[in-house]
Amino acid sequence: MQYFINFVLEAVGYFITTYFVYSIFGYKKKIAYALLGILFLASLYPFINLPQGLLTWQQTVLFITASVGPVFFAALVFISFTGGMPLIKIKRQKTFKGVSNKVLSKHMNLQTASIVMAGSLIALAAGYFVFSDVMRYVIIFISAMAFILGIMLYIQASHIVEEKVVLIVGRNKELMYTATIDKSIKVIDIKDFYHDEGYIVDRIGEVYIQTSDKKEIRHYLYWLATGDKVVVGAPFEKKDRLVYDSFLPEFEKYHMKRMWFKELKRGDVEKIKEKIIR
Repeated sequence: MQYFINFVLEAVGYFITTYFVYSIFGYKKKIAYALLGILFLASLYPFINLPQGLLTWQQTVLFITASVGPVFFAALVFISFTGGMPLIKIKRQKTFKGVSNKVLSKHMNLQTASIVMAGSLIALAAGYFVFSDVMRYVIIFISAMAFILGIMLYIQASHIVEEKVVLIVGRNKELMYTATIDKSIKVIDIKDFYHDEGYIVDRIGEVYIQTSDKKEIRHYLYWLATGDKVVVGAPFEKKDRLVYDSFLPEFEKYHMKRMWFKELKRGDVEKIKEKIIR
C-alpha cells in the first residue's frame, strides 16, 4: 500500500510541475515534453548507480516500474489533459506559421500567475517530502524557478491598466475601430468581437504603451484586408486617429509584430523597440 501511495504522490508531483512549467512558458507543449524527458532520465539515475548483478530480473523490473512509472503515468495524464500529442491531433485550426488569433487577457494572466505560484509551492513541498536523491533537487529547482516566473508574470500583468482590440479595415489600413476588453474576459478571440464567414481577419500585432505613471496599455491588432465596404458594429467604436497610427504600415499580414511605445507629455508616443513574434 505504501508503494502505491508513493507512486501516486510522485505522479501527481510530476504532473503539477510539468503543467505549470507548460503554462508559464505560454502553453508550449515542446517545453513540457522536454521537461518530461529530463524527469524521465533523472528517474533512471538511481538504477544506473546500482552495481551490476545486484538485483534479479524481477527486482529490476519492479525497481524500474517504481522509478520510471510515475513519470510515465504523469506524461499520459498530461497528454490526455492537454489534448494529445501535437503530431497525433487530427483536427486543429491553422493560422499563419502557427500563430493563434487568441490572446490571454490581463485577468487570465493574473489567474494563471496565481495558480502557477500555488502549484509550484505544492510541487516544491512534494519534491522535498516525497522525492529523494537527484529527483528531489530537480523538482525543487524547477518549482522554485516556476514560483519566481509566476511572481514576474503577476507583477507584469498587474501593471496593465487598459486592454483594447483594434480592428483595422481596408487594403491600406484606412479605417480603425477599437473595442475595450471587459475585465471578465479571459481569452481574447476576435470572433467574439467581429465575425463574418465571408472574410478572414488576421492578427498582425500587439502594441504596448508605457504611460507616464509606469503603467501599461495594451492594444491587440487585427486586420481585415479588403476593399469591400463592411459593417463594423458594437462593441467597436470608429476612431479617426490612434497615437501610433503612423506605425501601422510596419505591421504586415503574415508577420506578427509587437511594438513598445513610451507616452510623451504632449499626448504622442515614442517608439522604444519592436519584436517580430512570427
